[in-house]
Amino acid sequence: MIPRWTPPERRRDPFLPRGPHLHLMADVLRAVVVAALLVEIALLLFLLTGGALSVPFVLVAMLAGAALFGAAFLLLRRRPGEDPYRDLGSGDPRVRYLAATALGESGDAEAVGPLKEALTDPDEGVRWAALEALGKIGTPALPVLTGLLGAEDVDLRWGAAVALGEVGDAAAVGPLGEALGDPDRYVRTRAALALAAIGAASCDVLAGAAGSSDAGTRWAAALALGRIPSPACVPALRSLLADPNSEVRWKAAEALGAIGSDEAVAALVPLLADPDPEVKAGAVAALAGIGADAAAPVVEGLKVRDRWFGAVDVLREMGKAVAGPALRAALGRKSPWVRIGAAMVLAEEGEQAGVDVLFAALDDPDPDIRDAARQTLSAGLRREGAGEG
Repeated sequence: MIPRWTPPERRRDPFLPRGPHLHLMADVLRAVVVAALLVEIALLLFLLTGGALSVPFVLVAMLAGAALFGAAFLLLRRRPGEDPYRDLGSGDPRVRYLAATALGESGDAEAVGPLKEALTDPDEGVRWAALEALGKIGTPALPVLTGLLGAEDVDLRWGAAVALGEVGDAAAVGPLGEALGDPDRYVRTRAALALAAIGAASCDVLAGAAGSSDAGTRWAAALALGRIPSPACVPALRSLLADPNSEVRWKAAEALGAIGSDEAVAALVPLLADPDPEVKAGAVAALAGIGADAAAPVVEGLKVRDRWFGAVDVLREMGKAVAGPALRAALGRKSPWVRIGAAMVLAEEGEQAGVDVLFAALDDPDPDIRDAARQTLSAGLRREGAGEG
């Protein structure tokens, strides 16, 4: 389930249930009832034993009777919390808030209508309580929640998206897919996360959103696709790696890194040549995060000149503890760029086999290979000199 984002005003909630003073009040009223009963009994016994009826006697009897009646009435009358449906119409916003919360906890489908009306409550805290309550009721509240995705109030739109993600019903996929095109970025984000929470049933709708003409919608689709562990989502993400918008490409790279499948790795390696440095860095981070399963394909990326630097960065982040087997195997490859790239990473971590390959590369006919070997060896010597100093 998607974690609920709680607005700051709800975190300092003024409508928490009232404290122990309510219990103290009930105890006082009970004491009054007991005292009044004792007075009435004493007066009755006084009369039964021959006591004279006088004005003070009558006044005391009347006062005791009034106290008994009043305290009993206060104890027996219906108090807030006993009927949440009635309490939704209370003049006290605290009572309405608690009533909405109680109806959500009850899970009663009949509460959907009253809670829908509470969404127009003049108090913001009550409106939030009603929205959360609808989410807790779940599937019976779907028509109301999906309708709110088109509300004029932006807070109701994103709040409804959050609630729908928590409900997790596939019937909400279509309306949430439309919400990916919402003009507000936060609504789009919450709709995307809700679709991700629903899971593989969202893949077709998200694939359609990936082809939208709006970059914000495509970004939201990439966000959701990367959170669904389904092979059905990978093709749509692959298409977004060629998106004209760099933010969309970066998000798609991040998403594929989270999926981590062989198909995701194969799609990410070409992104090591992306012209945008942030996108390229995102691909490096994604591949390094996948770990050993990505090492061999990244080593293959060393063969392509424009991917070479990115591939070296990935292998450096992995280190020989993760990429060691693939790096050592690469030292015997025909491609000098594969050999030199693997040797650089191994030599930087102090492995002699890498150093030997770098020295041999000083005689390579390709001046670029010779220069790369020379620079790596020189950097290593400088580090050793600094360490000895």
